[in-house]
Amino acid sequence: MDVALATRMLSALAVIVLVLFGLQAFARVALRTRLAAGSDRRLVHVVETTFLPNAASLHVVKIADRYIVVARSGTAIALLCDIAPEKIDAWLATQPASPISAPPAVTAFIKRLRSRGS
Repeated sequence: MDVALATRMLSALAVIVLVLFGLQAFARVALRTRLAAGSDRRLVHVVETTFLPNAASLHVVKIADRYIVVARSGTAIALLCDIAPEKIDAWLATQPASPISAPPAVTAFIKRLRSRGS
């Protein structure tokens, strides 16, 4: 292997490594705001969604301390009603934990990251 080829290969590898580090830094900055605004601190949170025929769906949405039911069709969104927070909280307490929720070690790590950012 001649020296010129080895130099070109090392240069290409260095460029790839620099690009990967740049992407990592960008992702860290871009996700910082997402991690700082975790689901427990968000103003708007979709609690439940039910899909209906013809591209329609029903959503239970929590906005601050208020729960509302919203219907969405292909062309419109409509507020259907308000639900008392006590009813939703009682229902949520009876639901099992999500099977795709993060392990406790991961949630503890994210909380530590959040506390560093503030």
